[in-house]
Amino acid sequence: MTEKKTVKKTGKELKTSSPKKKHAKRRTSKKGRVKLDRQKVNLLCGIVFLCCSLCLAFAILFSSPNTKKNTVSVSKALPEKVASSQKIENTEAGQKKITITESPDAKKTAKNQEKKSSSSKIAKKPDVTTAKKAEVKTAEKPKPEVKSKANNAVNETAANKKKNPFAIPPAKNGAVICLIMDDAGLSVENTKKYVELPFPLTVAVLPKLKNSKACAEAVRNGNKELILHQPMQSLNHSLDPGPGKITVDMSFSEIYSIVSENLMEIGPGVRGINNHEGSEVTEDVLRIGAVLDVCIDKGIYFLDSRTSAYSKAPQAALERDIKIFEKAGPYIDNVVSREAMLAQLYKTLDFANSHGKAIIIAHVDKSVKILPALLLQMYPYLQEAGYRFSTLSSL
Repeated sequence: MTEKKTVKKTGKELKTSSPKKKHAKRRTSKKGRVKLDRQKVNLLCGIVFLCCSLCLAFAILFSSPNTKKNTVSVSKALPEKVASSQKIENTEAGQKKITITESPDAKKTAKNQEKKSSSSKIAKKPDVTTAKKAEVKTAEKPKPEVKSKANNAVNETAANKKKNPFAIPPAKNGAVICLIMDDAGLSVENTKKYVELPFPLTVAVLPKLKNSKACAEAVRNGNKELILHQPMQSLNHSLDPGPGKITVDMSFSEIYSIVSENLMEIGPGVRGINNHEGSEVTEDVLRIGAVLDVCIDKGIYFLDSRTSAYSKAPQAALERDIKIFEKAGPYIDNVVSREAMLAQLYKTLDFANSHGKAIIIAHVDKSVKILPALLLQMYPYLQEAGYRFSTLSSL
């Protein structure tokens, strides 16, 4: 009896635990589990995504400044304390493209600024980046300054060219100009116009004229160098050199006496003698030698005006072992016009630059209406160019 019951029970159990029922139970249980797993998975995925986002954000924030660079497009000005260095470029959309090399300090300052943007009363801490930006700005602006300096230099040069009406070359070889004004003795007024010029010059006064003594006095009072303009016979006998002249038919003692008398008339302070005309006398080595003997005795110099290319004055000086001066440069007023005299003065500058000095001659009364004013106008520019005026006794 017990065995049958057992069989029945086991049969029931077998029936109830048949394969079909087991599969049905599994299906029903699987369906319930799937619904539950999806919610958990979604929740888990959300948590994982949030964690990943936070990790990525922290990784970006605390990354080293040397390895990460962010390119940010902004339409307006960037906060002042975002980065330690930046490079700004213009994009096609009109915005500024700023490449920022970020440091941890810059990140923190940017984060703090975002948190504190709502409050208006916040004290700003000084940052090194502000000084760096100022340095960058100042470093980016030298080109306009250089251009402005170059423009100023060009403008100054143009202004100087407008102010300076003369084409004066720079002085070379210590260029010195010795100007001798011949034929003084007729007009004291004309003589004074040269004496009043603001540079050293020499005035040669003719003897035995109405105003010879007065002209010599004006030269002394004006602190200019005074010499005797000794008349001498010319090869052209139709030309009269004037009173107090010497000729080739005079004896040596006569020549000595006349020259000494003329020196006494001109008065004290005479520093030398030069010849007025005198091409025939200067070609006579004995007669011009007699004039040099007077110079030696009086302790004064002789200037050969070079009215003859065959002058024997250098030979007579060599025989006496003395040095004399010779005109070295053009006559300034052979043609009396501003243009012609200016051209001769330019030749004088070229000669002085080549030889170190120029000894030039003009005439007091002949060019008085033009030359004093021209010299007065040129003098500041000549001085600026490096030329020096001197007298023969100062050489």
